[in-house]
Amino acid sequence: MQRTLVNETVNKVGESVVLKGWVSTVRDHGKISFIDLRDRTGIIQCVGQNLEKVNPEYSVELIGKIVKRPEKLINKDLETGEIELQIESLKVLSTSVELPFDMGKSDLDLTLPVLLDHRPLTLKNRKQSAIFKIQSAVADSFREAAKNLDCKEVFVPTISASSTEGGSEVFRVDYYGFNAYLTQSPQLYKQIAVGAFERVFLFSHAYRAEPSVTTRHLSEVVQMDCEIGFIENFEELLDYSEFVGTNMIIGAYEKTEEEMKLFNVEKPMLTNKVPRLKLTEAQEIIEKRTGRKVLGEKDLAPDDEIEICKWAREEKQSDFVTITHFPTKKRAFYTMPDPENKEFSLSFDLLFRGLEICSGSQRINKYDDLVSAIKDRGMDPKDFETYLYCFKYGMPPEGGFSFGLERITMKLLELKNVREASLFPRDMERVDVRLSTIKNEAEDISKKDVYENILRLLDKRNIKYKNYEHVPVFTSEEAAKVRNTNIHQGAKALILQADKEFIMLVLPADLKADLEKLQKTKEYKKLAMASKESVKAKTGLEVGCIPPFGSLLGLKTVVDSRLSENKEIAFNAGRHDRSIKMNYEDYLHTENPEVVNFI
Repeated sequence: MQRTLVNETVNKVGESVVLKGWVSTVRDHGKISFIDLRDRTGIIQCVGQNLEKVNPEYSVELIGKIVKRPEKLINKDLETGEIELQIESLKVLSTSVELPFDMGKSDLDLTLPVLLDHRPLTLKNRKQSAIFKIQSAVADSFREAAKNLDCKEVFVPTISASSTEGGSEVFRVDYYGFNAYLTQSPQLYKQIAVGAFERVFLFSHAYRAEPSVTTRHLSEVVQMDCEIGFIENFEELLDYSEFVGTNMIIGAYEKTEEEMKLFNVEKPMLTNKVPRLKLTEAQEIIEKRTGRKVLGEKDLAPDDEIEICKWAREEKQSDFVTITHFPTKKRAFYTMPDPENKEFSLSFDLLFRGLEICSGSQRINKYDDLVSAIKDRGMDPKDFETYLYCFKYGMPPEGGFSFGLERITMKLLELKNVREASLFPRDMERVDVRLSTIKNEAEDISKKDVYENILRLLDKRNIKYKNYEHVPVFTSEEAAKVRNTNIHQGAKALILQADKEFIMLVLPADLKADLEKLQKTKEYKKLAMASKESVKAKTGLEVGCIPPFGSLLGLKTVVDSRLSENKEIAFNAGRHDRSIKMNYEDYLHTENPEVVNFI
Protein backbone atom coordinates (compact mmCIF):
# COMPACT_ATOMS: atom_id res chain seq x y z
CA MET A 1 0.00 0.00 0.00
CA GLN A 2 1.29 3.47 -0.89
CA ARG A 3 1.89 5.99 1.89
CA THR A 4 -0.84 8.54 2.64
CA LEU A 5 0.03 11.96 4.02
CA VAL A 6 -1.81 13.27 7.07
CA ASN A 7 -3.56 16.10 5.22
CA GLU A 8 -4.89 13.57 2.67
CA THR A 9 -6.68 11.50 5.33
CA VAL A 10 -9.70 13.84 5.53
CA ASN A 11 -10.76 12.52 2.11
CA LYS A 12 -10.19 8.84 2.95
CA VAL A 13 -12.85 8.11 5.59
CA GLY A 14 -13.59 4.39 5.60
CA GLU A 15 -10.38 3.54 3.73
CA SER A 16 -7.29 1.66 4.92
CA VAL A 17 -4.09 3.71 4.73
CA VAL A 18 -0.39 3.64 5.56
CA LEU A 19 0.84 6.64 7.56
CA LYS A 20 4.46 7.44 8.37
CA GLY A 21 5.72 10.13 10.71
CA TRP A 22 6.86 11.01 14.20
CA VAL A 23 5.09 10.37 17.46
CA SER A 24 4.19 13.79 18.79
CA THR A 25 2.48 12.69 22.01
CA VAL A 26 1.35 9.39 23.56
CA ARG A 27 -1.56 8.94 25.98
CA ASP A 28 -1.99 5.48 27.46
CA HIS A 29 -5.34 4.50 29.02
CA GLY A 30 -4.91 0.91 30.07
CA LYS A 31 -4.83 -1.26 26.97
CA ILE A 32 -5.88 1.65 24.73
CA SER A 33 -3.25 4.10 23.48
CA PHE A 34 -3.75 7.43 21.73
CA ILE A 35 -0.89 8.55 19.49
CA ASP A 36 -0.71 11.98 17.84
CA LEU A 37 1.21 11.30 14.63
CA ARG A 38 3.01 14.17 12.87
CA ASP A 39 4.30 14.35 9.32
CA ARG A 40 5.25 17.25 7.07
CA THR A 41 1.61 18.09 6.37
CA GLY A 42 -0.03 17.98 9.81
CA ILE A 43 -1.09 15.92 12.84
CA ILE A 44 -3.69 13.18 13.20
CA GLN A 45 -4.94 11.27 16.25
CA CYS A 46 -4.41 7.50 16.08
CA VAL A 47 -6.02 4.94 18.40
CA GLY A 48 -5.02 1.34 19.04
CA GLN A 49 -5.06 -1.49 21.57
CA ASN A 50 -2.19 -3.53 23.00
CA LEU A 51 0.35 -1.58 20.94
CA GLU A 52 4.11 -1.83 21.16
CA LYS A 53 5.33 0.88 23.53
CA VAL A 54 6.50 4.04 21.80
CA ASN A 55 7.70 7.39 23.08
CA PRO A 56 7.65 10.95 21.70
CA GLU A 57 9.78 11.45 18.56
CA TYR A 58 9.88 7.79 17.62
CA SER A 59 9.51 7.56 13.84
CA VAL A 60 6.86 4.96 13.03
CA GLU A 61 4.73 3.40 10.30
CA LEU A 62 1.05 2.87 11.08
CA ILE A 63 -1.49 0.89 9.10
CA GLY A 64 -5.19 1.24 9.81
CA LYS A 65 -8.58 2.61 8.84
CA ILE A 66 -9.66 6.26 8.80
CA VAL A 67 -12.94 6.74 10.72
CA LYS A 68 -15.06 9.63 11.92
CA ARG A 69 -14.57 10.70 15.52
CA PRO A 70 -17.50 10.76 17.93
CA GLU A 71 -19.15 14.20 17.93
CA LYS A 72 -18.03 15.06 21.45
CA LEU A 73 -14.39 14.20 20.67
CA ILE A 74 -14.00 16.48 17.62
CA ASN A 75 -10.94 18.78 17.83
CA LYS A 76 -11.75 22.01 15.97
CA ASP A 77 -8.13 23.20 16.25
CA LEU A 78 -6.88 20.48 13.89
CA GLU A 79 -7.53 20.12 10.17
CA THR A 80 -7.95 16.39 10.89
CA GLY A 81 -9.98 17.04 14.05
CA GLU A 82 -13.11 15.21 12.82
CA ILE A 83 -11.32 11.94 12.01
CA GLU A 84 -8.83 9.49 13.50
CA LEU A 85 -6.86 6.41 12.50
CA GLN A 86 -7.84 3.07 14.03
CA ILE A 87 -4.45 1.37 14.26
CA GLU A 88 -4.22 -2.18 12.95
CA SER A 89 -0.41 -2.44 13.00
CA LEU A 90 2.50 -0.35 14.26
CA LYS A 91 6.10 -0.59 13.10
CA VAL A 92 8.91 1.34 14.82
CA LEU A 93 11.28 2.78 12.20
CA SER A 94 13.59 4.53 14.66
CA THR A 95 13.62 5.20 18.39
CA SER A 96 14.32 8.39 20.35
CA VAL A 97 16.10 9.09 23.60
CA GLU A 98 14.18 10.77 26.42
CA LEU A 99 13.32 14.38 25.55
CA PRO A 100 15.01 17.16 27.58
CA PHE A 101 11.69 19.07 27.85
CA ASP A 102 8.03 18.73 26.92
CA MET A 103 7.70 19.04 23.13
CA GLY A 104 3.93 18.56 23.12
CA LYS A 105 3.05 22.14 24.05
CA SER A 106 2.15 24.71 21.39
CA ASP A 107 4.56 27.21 22.94
CA LEU A 108 7.76 25.58 24.14
CA ASP A 109 8.26 28.29 26.79
CA LEU A 110 12.06 28.09 26.55
CA THR A 111 14.59 30.89 26.75
CA LEU A 112 16.08 31.75 23.35
CA PRO A 113 19.56 30.34 24.16
CA VAL A 114 18.03 27.02 25.23
CA LEU A 115 15.75 26.99 22.19
CA LEU A 116 18.78 27.41 19.91
CA ASP A 117 20.98 24.99 21.89
CA HIS A 118 18.42 22.29 21.05
CA ARG A 119 17.63 23.55 17.53
CA PRO A 120 17.54 20.12 15.80
CA LEU A 121 14.85 19.08 18.28
CA THR A 122 12.90 22.33 18.76
CA LEU A 123 12.38 22.65 15.00
CA LYS A 124 10.03 19.66 15.32
CA ASN A 125 7.61 21.79 17.37
CA ARG A 126 4.60 22.80 15.30
CA LYS A 127 4.91 26.54 15.99
CA GLN A 128 8.66 26.56 15.47
CA SER A 129 8.44 24.73 12.16
CA ALA A 130 5.63 27.09 11.09
CA ILE A 131 8.09 30.00 11.24
CA PHE A 132 10.12 28.45 8.45
CA LYS A 133 7.13 27.34 6.38
CA ILE A 134 6.08 30.99 6.41
CA GLN A 135 9.64 32.06 5.60
CA SER A 136 9.57 29.73 2.61
CA ALA A 137 6.37 31.44 1.46
CA VAL A 138 8.07 34.83 1.80
CA ALA A 139 10.88 33.63 -0.48
CA ASP A 140 8.38 32.17 -2.98
CA SER A 141 6.40 35.41 -3.06
CA PHE A 142 9.56 37.47 -3.56
CA ARG A 143 10.55 35.30 -6.51
CA GLU A 144 7.06 35.65 -8.03
CA ALA A 145 7.10 39.44 -7.65
CA ALA A 146 10.59 39.73 -9.13
CA LYS A 147 9.59 37.59 -12.10
CA ASN A 148 6.55 39.81 -12.62
CA LEU A 149 9.06 42.63 -13.19
CA ASP A 150 10.74 40.40 -15.81
CA CYS A 151 13.88 39.97 -13.71
CA LYS A 152 16.17 37.03 -14.48
CA GLU A 153 17.42 34.98 -11.51
CA VAL A 154 21.22 34.87 -11.19
CA PHE A 155 23.57 33.19 -8.74
CA VAL A 156 26.62 34.99 -7.37
CA PRO A 157 29.60 34.06 -5.16
CA THR A 158 30.00 34.94 -1.49
CA ILE A 159 33.81 35.18 -1.56
CA SER A 160 35.16 38.46 -2.89
CA ALA A 161 38.56 40.02 -3.53
CA SER A 162 37.51 43.24 -1.77
CA SER A 163 35.02 44.38 0.83
CA THR A 164 31.77 45.22 -0.95
CA GLU A 165 30.92 48.33 1.02
CA GLY A 166 34.47 49.45 1.68
CA GLY A 167 34.03 49.27 5.46
CA SER A 168 35.63 47.19 8.16
CA GLU A 169 32.69 44.95 9.02
CA VAL A 170 34.08 42.06 6.99
CA PHE A 171 35.16 38.49 7.63
CA ARG A 172 38.57 37.92 6.11
CA VAL A 173 39.36 34.57 4.49
CA ASP A 174 42.79 33.03 3.91
CA TYR A 175 42.23 32.18 0.27
CA TYR A 176 45.14 29.96 -0.75
CA GLY A 177 47.57 32.40 0.85
CA PHE A 178 45.78 35.51 -0.48
CA ASN A 179 43.40 37.86 1.31
CA ALA A 180 39.73 37.46 0.38
CA TYR A 181 36.49 38.38 2.12
CA LEU A 182 33.03 37.00 2.74
CA THR A 183 30.76 39.40 0.89
CA GLN A 184 28.82 42.00 2.86
CA SER A 185 26.28 41.94 0.05
CA PRO A 186 25.98 40.68 -3.53
CA GLN A 187 25.90 44.31 -4.66
CA LEU A 188 28.89 44.43 -7.00
CA TYR A 189 28.00 41.21 -8.79
CA LYS A 190 24.35 42.04 -9.36
CA GLN A 191 25.31 45.39 -10.87
CA ILE A 192 27.70 43.61 -13.23
CA ALA A 193 24.83 41.28 -14.17
CA VAL A 194 22.61 44.24 -15.09
CA GLY A 195 25.16 45.14 -17.78
CA ALA A 196 24.33 41.82 -19.45
CA PHE A 197 20.76 40.89 -18.48
CA GLU A 198 19.24 44.34 -17.73
CA ARG A 199 16.97 43.08 -14.92
CA VAL A 200 18.07 40.50 -12.35
CA PHE A 201 17.11 39.10 -8.97
CA LEU A 202 18.91 36.78 -6.60
CA PHE A 203 19.07 35.10 -3.21
CA SER A 204 22.43 35.41 -1.48
CA HIS A 205 24.04 34.97 1.91
CA ALA A 206 25.68 38.13 3.23
CA TYR A 207 28.09 38.50 6.14
CA ARG A 208 28.71 41.36 8.57
CA ALA A 209 31.43 41.24 11.21
CA GLU A 210 29.42 43.78 13.16
CA PRO A 211 30.15 43.93 16.92
CA SER A 212 26.47 44.02 17.75
CA VAL A 213 24.40 41.69 19.89
CA THR A 214 20.89 43.09 19.42
CA THR A 215 17.47 41.68 18.62
CA ARG A 216 17.80 43.00 15.04
CA HIS A 217 21.27 41.90 13.89
CA LEU A 218 22.88 38.68 12.65
CA SER A 219 26.38 38.00 11.35
CA GLU A 220 25.01 35.97 8.43
CA VAL A 221 21.75 36.76 6.68
CA VAL A 222 19.85 35.81 3.55
CA GLN A 223 19.32 38.71 1.17
CA MET A 224 16.75 38.90 -1.61
CA ASP A 225 17.82 41.46 -4.19
CA CYS A 226 16.58 43.06 -7.40
CA GLU A 227 18.69 45.22 -9.73
CA ILE A 228 17.06 46.95 -12.68
CA GLY A 229 18.58 48.73 -15.67
CA PHE A 230 17.25 51.51 -17.90
CA ILE A 231 15.19 53.16 -15.17
CA GLU A 232 13.69 56.51 -16.10
CA ASN A 233 14.04 58.09 -12.67
CA PHE A 234 14.27 57.52 -8.93
CA GLU A 235 10.48 57.34 -8.52
CA GLU A 236 10.28 54.40 -10.92
CA LEU A 237 12.76 52.52 -8.75
CA LEU A 238 10.65 53.26 -5.65
CA ASP A 239 7.59 51.89 -7.47
CA TYR A 240 9.44 48.63 -8.15
CA SER A 241 10.68 48.21 -4.57
CA GLU A 242 7.24 48.87 -3.10
CA PHE A 243 5.62 46.49 -5.59
CA VAL A 244 8.00 43.68 -4.64
CA GLY A 245 7.88 44.42 -0.91
CA THR A 246 4.11 44.59 -0.54
CA ASN A 247 3.33 41.68 -2.87
CA MET A 248 5.94 39.54 -1.13
CA ILE A 249 4.68 40.14 2.40
CA ILE A 250 0.94 40.17 1.73
CA GLY A 251 1.33 37.21 -0.62
CA ALA A 252 3.19 35.20 2.02
CA TYR A 253 0.46 35.93 4.56
CA GLU A 254 -2.28 34.77 2.21
CA LYS A 255 -0.41 31.53 1.38
CA THR A 256 0.05 30.57 5.04
CA GLU A 257 -3.06 31.79 6.84
CA GLU A 258 -3.35 28.55 8.84
CA GLU A 259 0.22 28.90 10.15
CA MET A 260 -0.37 32.61 10.81
CA LYS A 261 -3.14 31.70 13.27
CA LEU A 262 -0.50 30.19 15.56
CA PHE A 263 1.06 33.65 15.98
CA ASN A 264 -2.18 35.63 16.25
CA VAL A 265 -0.97 38.32 13.84
CA GLU A 266 -3.07 40.55 11.61
CA LYS A 267 -2.88 40.68 7.84
CA PRO A 268 -0.52 43.51 6.81
CA MET A 269 -2.37 46.77 6.23
CA LEU A 270 -2.15 48.61 2.91
CA THR A 271 -5.22 50.46 1.68
CA ASN A 272 -3.61 52.54 -1.07
CA LYS A 273 -0.06 53.41 -2.10
CA VAL A 274 2.88 53.09 0.27
CA PRO A 275 3.49 56.55 1.82
CA ARG A 276 6.85 58.17 0.98
CA LEU A 277 8.81 60.67 3.05
CA LYS A 278 12.22 62.21 2.75
CA LEU A 279 14.40 61.59 5.81
CA THR A 280 14.06 65.21 6.92
CA GLU A 281 10.27 65.07 6.52
CA ALA A 282 10.10 61.91 8.61
CA GLN A 283 12.27 63.53 11.29
CA GLU A 284 9.98 66.57 11.41
CA ILE A 285 6.97 64.28 11.97
CA ILE A 286 8.82 62.36 14.69
CA GLU A 287 9.82 65.59 16.47
CA LYS A 288 6.23 66.83 16.34
CA ARG A 289 4.81 63.55 17.66
CA THR A 290 7.40 62.80 20.36
CA GLY A 291 9.30 65.99 21.17
CA ARG A 292 12.59 64.17 20.50
CA LYS A 293 15.15 66.33 18.67
CA VAL A 294 16.06 64.13 15.72
CA LEU A 295 16.16 66.57 12.80
CA GLY A 296 19.64 66.54 11.29
CA GLU A 297 20.52 63.01 12.38
CA LYS A 298 22.12 60.92 9.60
CA ASP A 299 19.71 58.01 9.94
CA LEU A 300 16.62 56.86 11.80
CA ALA A 301 17.23 55.26 15.18
CA PRO A 302 15.20 52.15 16.08
CA ASP A 303 12.74 54.26 18.10
CA ASP A 304 12.36 56.58 15.10
CA GLU A 305 11.52 53.68 12.79
CA ILE A 306 8.84 52.51 15.21
CA GLU A 307 7.36 56.00 15.52
CA ILE A 308 7.20 56.77 11.80
CA CYS A 309 5.55 53.40 11.18
CA LYS A 310 2.93 54.25 13.81
CA TRP A 311 2.31 57.49 11.90
CA ALA A 312 1.95 55.59 8.62
CA ARG A 313 -0.57 53.18 10.14
CA GLU A 314 -2.60 55.89 11.89
CA GLU A 315 -2.54 58.52 9.14
CA LYS A 316 -2.15 56.51 5.94
CA GLN A 317 -3.59 53.10 6.92
CA SER A 318 -0.35 51.41 5.89
CA ASP A 319 2.03 49.05 7.68
CA PHE A 320 4.62 50.14 5.10
CA VAL A 321 6.44 53.46 4.66
CA THR A 322 9.34 54.44 2.39
CA ILE A 323 12.00 56.86 3.66
CA THR A 324 14.22 58.50 1.02
CA HIS A 325 17.19 60.86 0.62
CA PHE A 326 19.69 59.75 3.26
CA PRO A 327 22.99 61.68 3.53
CA THR A 328 25.35 60.72 0.71
CA LYS A 329 28.31 60.21 3.05
CA LYS A 330 26.38 57.66 5.07
CA ARG A 331 25.51 55.50 2.09
CA ALA A 332 27.73 53.12 0.09
CA PHE A 333 30.11 54.61 -2.47
CA TYR A 334 28.05 53.46 -5.46
CA THR A 335 24.96 55.45 -4.36
CA MET A 336 23.88 58.26 -6.70
CA PRO A 337 23.90 61.73 -5.06
CA ASP A 338 20.72 63.76 -5.59
CA PRO A 339 21.50 66.13 -8.50
CA GLU A 340 19.46 68.85 -6.79
CA ASN A 341 21.35 68.59 -3.49
CA LYS A 342 24.43 66.34 -3.48
CA GLU A 343 24.58 66.34 0.31
CA PHE A 344 21.72 63.85 0.08
CA SER A 345 21.43 60.72 -2.06
CA LEU A 346 18.85 58.96 -4.19
CA SER A 347 18.58 56.24 -1.58
CA PHE A 348 15.73 54.75 0.39
CA ASP A 349 14.65 52.32 3.09
CA LEU A 350 11.33 50.47 3.12
CA LEU A 351 10.03 50.11 6.67
CA PHE A 352 7.45 47.56 7.82
CA ARG A 353 5.84 47.57 11.25
CA GLY A 354 8.65 49.56 12.83
CA LEU A 355 11.66 47.93 11.20
CA GLU A 356 13.76 48.54 8.09
CA ILE A 357 13.30 45.49 5.86
CA CYS A 358 14.72 46.85 2.61
CA SER A 359 17.41 49.26 1.52
CA GLY A 360 18.14 50.51 -1.97
CA SER A 361 19.26 53.32 -4.20
CA GLN A 362 19.80 54.56 -7.70
CA ARG A 363 23.42 53.74 -8.56
CA ILE A 364 26.23 55.78 -10.06
CA ASN A 365 26.41 54.36 -13.57
CA LYS A 366 29.25 56.38 -15.17
CA TYR A 367 32.76 55.00 -14.90
CA ASP A 368 34.63 58.23 -14.06
CA ASP A 369 32.09 59.25 -11.43
CA LEU A 370 32.30 55.83 -9.79
CA VAL A 371 36.11 55.87 -9.71
CA SER A 372 35.98 59.31 -8.07
CA ALA A 373 33.47 58.08 -5.50
CA ILE A 374 35.74 55.14 -4.60
CA LYS A 375 38.74 57.45 -4.18
CA ASP A 376 36.69 59.91 -2.12
CA ARG A 377 36.03 57.12 0.38
CA GLY A 378 39.77 56.50 0.76
CA MET A 379 39.69 53.24 -1.20
CA ASP A 380 41.78 52.05 -4.13
CA PRO A 381 39.97 51.53 -7.48
CA LYS A 382 42.42 48.68 -8.17
CA ASP A 383 40.58 46.68 -5.50
CA PHE A 384 37.40 46.95 -7.59
CA GLU A 385 38.79 46.17 -11.07
CA THR A 386 36.28 43.43 -11.94
CA TYR A 387 33.37 45.56 -10.75
CA LEU A 388 34.54 48.70 -12.56
CA TYR A 389 35.20 46.82 -15.79
CA CYS A 390 31.52 46.67 -16.74
CA PHE A 391 31.10 50.43 -16.33
CA LYS A 392 33.50 51.03 -19.23
CA TYR A 393 30.97 49.51 -21.61
CA GLY A 394 27.70 51.40 -21.45
CA MET A 395 26.16 50.75 -18.03
CA PRO A 396 22.62 52.21 -18.27
CA PRO A 397 20.90 54.27 -15.57
CA GLU A 398 20.05 51.65 -12.98
CA GLY A 399 19.22 50.95 -9.38
CA GLY A 400 18.23 48.22 -7.02
CA PHE A 401 17.16 47.13 -3.59
CA SER A 402 17.69 44.36 -1.08
CA PHE A 403 15.34 42.69 1.40
CA GLY A 404 16.39 40.80 4.52
CA LEU A 405 14.61 37.44 4.71
CA GLU A 406 15.02 36.99 8.46
CA ARG A 407 13.92 40.54 9.30
CA ILE A 408 10.78 40.24 7.19
CA THR A 409 9.90 36.94 8.87
CA MET A 410 10.52 38.48 12.28
CA LYS A 411 8.18 41.44 11.71
CA LEU A 412 5.52 39.50 9.83
CA LEU A 413 5.16 37.16 12.83
CA GLU A 414 5.99 39.83 15.45
CA LEU A 415 8.81 37.72 16.87
CA LYS A 416 10.90 39.34 19.57
CA ASN A 417 14.33 38.43 18.19
CA VAL A 418 15.60 37.98 14.63
CA ARG A 419 17.43 34.82 15.75
CA GLU A 420 14.04 33.13 16.04
CA ALA A 421 13.62 33.73 12.30
CA SER A 422 16.96 32.16 11.35
CA LEU A 423 17.08 28.40 10.97
CA PHE A 424 20.65 28.25 12.35
CA PRO A 425 21.59 31.80 13.43
CA ARG A 426 25.16 33.13 13.38
CA ASP A 427 26.13 36.01 15.63
CA MET A 428 28.97 37.11 17.91
CA GLU A 429 27.99 34.45 20.43
CA ARG A 430 26.97 31.45 18.33
CA VAL A 431 28.05 29.23 15.44
CA ASP A 432 25.73 26.23 15.92
CA VAL A 433 26.81 26.14 19.58
CA ARG A 434 27.48 28.92 22.05
CA LEU A 435 31.05 30.02 21.48
CA SER A 436 31.47 30.56 25.21
CA THR A 437 31.19 26.79 25.69
CA ILE A 438 34.14 26.06 23.41
CA LYS A 439 37.54 25.90 25.04
CA ASN A 440 39.77 28.11 22.92
CA GLU A 441 42.67 25.72 22.62
CA ALA A 442 43.88 27.55 19.50
CA GLU A 443 44.42 30.89 21.23
CA ASP A 444 48.22 30.68 21.40
CA ILE A 445 48.34 29.33 17.86
CA SER A 446 46.26 32.27 16.56
CA LYS A 447 48.69 34.74 18.14
CA LYS A 448 51.55 32.99 16.41
CA ASP A 449 49.59 33.01 13.17
CA VAL A 450 49.21 36.81 13.14
CA TYR A 451 52.97 37.25 13.45
CA GLU A 452 53.66 34.65 10.78
CA ASN A 453 50.96 36.07 8.50
CA ILE A 454 52.71 39.45 8.60
CA LEU A 455 56.03 37.85 7.73
CA ARG A 456 54.42 35.89 4.87
CA LEU A 457 52.76 39.03 3.56
CA LEU A 458 55.99 41.04 3.58
CA ASP A 459 58.00 38.20 2.02
CA LYS A 460 55.40 37.74 -0.68
CA ARG A 461 55.74 41.40 -1.67
CA ASN A 462 59.53 41.33 -1.46
CA ILE A 463 59.57 43.99 1.25
CA LYS A 464 62.63 44.38 3.42
CA TYR A 465 62.13 44.23 7.17
CA LYS A 466 63.83 43.24 10.38
CA ASN A 467 62.10 40.99 12.88
CA TYR A 468 63.01 40.76 16.57
CA GLU A 469 62.56 38.06 19.18
CA HIS A 470 62.90 39.58 22.64
CA VAL A 471 61.67 39.48 26.20
CA PRO A 472 57.97 40.36 26.54
CA VAL A 473 57.35 44.13 26.58
CA PHE A 474 54.17 45.87 27.66
CA THR A 475 54.82 49.60 27.21
CA SER A 476 55.99 51.75 24.30
CA GLU A 477 59.07 52.73 26.30
CA GLU A 478 60.03 49.10 26.94
CA ALA A 479 59.48 48.25 23.28
CA ALA A 480 61.65 51.13 22.01
CA LYS A 481 64.42 50.14 24.40
CA VAL A 482 64.49 46.46 23.44
CA ARG A 483 64.42 47.33 19.71
CA ASN A 484 66.98 50.13 20.13
CA THR A 485 64.67 52.56 18.28
CA ASN A 486 63.24 56.02 18.95
CA ILE A 487 59.85 55.88 20.69
CA HIS A 488 58.41 58.14 17.97
CA GLN A 489 59.15 55.34 15.48
CA GLY A 490 56.80 53.02 17.31
CA ALA A 491 53.58 52.41 15.34
CA LYS A 492 51.01 52.16 18.10
CA ALA A 493 47.82 50.40 16.98
CA LEU A 494 44.63 51.18 18.90
CA ILE A 495 41.26 49.53 18.43
CA LEU A 496 38.36 52.00 18.52
CA GLN A 497 34.61 51.52 18.41
CA ALA A 498 33.21 53.89 15.78
CA ASP A 499 29.41 53.84 15.82
CA LYS A 500 28.60 50.17 15.13
CA GLU A 501 31.99 49.05 13.88
CA PHE A 502 35.54 48.58 15.11
CA ILE A 503 38.39 50.40 13.40
CA MET A 504 42.16 50.54 13.91
CA LEU A 505 44.01 53.82 14.52
CA VAL A 506 47.80 53.78 14.06
CA LEU A 507 49.90 56.64 15.41
CA PRO A 508 53.40 57.36 16.78
CA ALA A 509 53.86 55.63 20.12
CA ASP A 510 54.76 58.85 21.96
CA LEU A 511 51.53 60.65 20.99
CA LYS A 512 48.01 60.50 22.35
CA ALA A 513 45.08 59.73 20.08
CA ASP A 514 42.97 62.79 19.25
CA LEU A 515 39.62 61.02 19.18
CA GLU A 516 37.66 64.26 19.09
CA LYS A 517 39.33 65.37 15.87
CA LEU A 518 39.00 61.93 14.30
CA GLN A 519 35.31 61.80 15.21
CA LYS A 520 34.72 65.20 13.63
CA THR A 521 36.74 64.37 10.50
CA LYS A 522 35.01 61.05 9.89
CA GLU A 523 31.57 62.25 11.06
CA TYR A 524 31.12 59.41 13.53
CA LYS A 525 28.22 59.75 15.96
CA LYS A 526 30.20 57.94 18.65
CA LEU A 527 33.90 57.15 18.91
CA ALA A 528 35.61 55.56 21.88
CA MET A 529 38.46 53.26 22.81
CA ALA A 530 37.39 49.63 22.70
CA SER A 531 37.56 47.76 25.99
CA LYS A 532 40.25 45.14 26.56
CA GLU A 533 37.54 42.50 26.41
CA SER A 534 36.23 43.81 23.07
CA VAL A 535 39.74 43.95 21.62
CA LYS A 536 40.34 40.36 22.63
CA ALA A 537 37.00 39.23 21.24
CA LYS A 538 37.49 41.04 17.95
CA THR A 539 41.16 40.33 17.24
CA GLY A 540 42.09 37.41 19.48
CA LEU A 541 45.04 39.54 20.67
CA GLU A 542 45.89 41.43 23.83
CA VAL A 543 46.11 45.19 24.10
CA GLY A 544 49.74 46.25 23.63
CA CYS A 545 50.69 43.74 20.97
CA ILE A 546 48.30 44.70 18.16
CA PRO A 547 50.16 45.06 14.83
CA PRO A 548 49.25 48.03 12.55
CA PHE A 549 47.74 45.70 9.94
CA GLY A 550 44.00 46.04 10.37
CA SER A 551 43.46 44.22 7.07
CA LEU A 552 44.79 41.02 8.64
CA LEU A 553 42.29 41.37 11.47
CA GLY A 554 39.22 42.36 9.45
CA LEU A 555 39.50 46.03 10.44
CA LYS A 556 39.67 49.29 8.54
CA THR A 557 43.02 50.98 9.23
CA VAL A 558 43.36 54.75 9.79
CA VAL A 559 46.86 56.21 10.12
CA ASP A 560 47.82 59.45 11.88
CA SER A 561 49.75 61.47 9.28
CA ARG A 562 52.43 62.28 11.88
CA LEU A 563 53.69 58.70 11.58
CA SER A 564 55.14 59.79 8.21
CA GLU A 565 57.81 61.79 10.10
CA ASN A 566 59.62 58.45 10.37
CA LYS A 567 61.54 56.79 7.54
CA GLU A 568 61.20 53.50 9.42
CA ILE A 569 58.55 52.32 11.86
CA ALA A 570 58.59 49.48 14.40
CA PHE A 571 55.77 47.62 16.09
CA ASN A 572 54.77 44.63 18.17
CA ALA A 573 53.62 41.93 15.78
CA GLY A 574 50.77 40.13 17.51
CA ARG A 575 52.90 39.03 20.47
CA HIS A 576 54.56 40.84 23.33
CA ASP A 577 57.85 39.08 22.50
CA ARG A 578 57.93 39.71 18.72
CA SER A 579 58.58 42.97 16.83
CA ILE A 580 59.09 44.07 13.24
CA LYS A 581 60.83 47.14 11.80
CA MET A 582 60.17 48.24 8.22
CA ASN A 583 60.14 51.24 5.89
CA TYR A 584 57.12 53.52 6.41
CA GLU A 585 56.42 53.86 2.68
CA ASP A 586 56.53 50.08 2.29
CA TYR A 587 54.01 49.84 5.11
CA LEU A 588 51.63 52.23 3.33
CA HIS A 589 51.86 50.30 0.07
CA THR A 590 51.28 46.99 1.87
CA GLU A 591 48.40 47.98 4.14
CA ASN A 592 46.83 50.75 2.02
CA PRO A 593 45.36 52.55 5.05
CA GLU A 594 43.45 55.82 5.13
CA VAL A 595 45.85 58.57 6.24
CA VAL A 596 44.24 61.36 8.29
CA ASN A 597 45.92 64.70 8.99
CA PHE A 598 45.91 65.36 12.74
CA ILE A 599 48.16 68.44 12.60
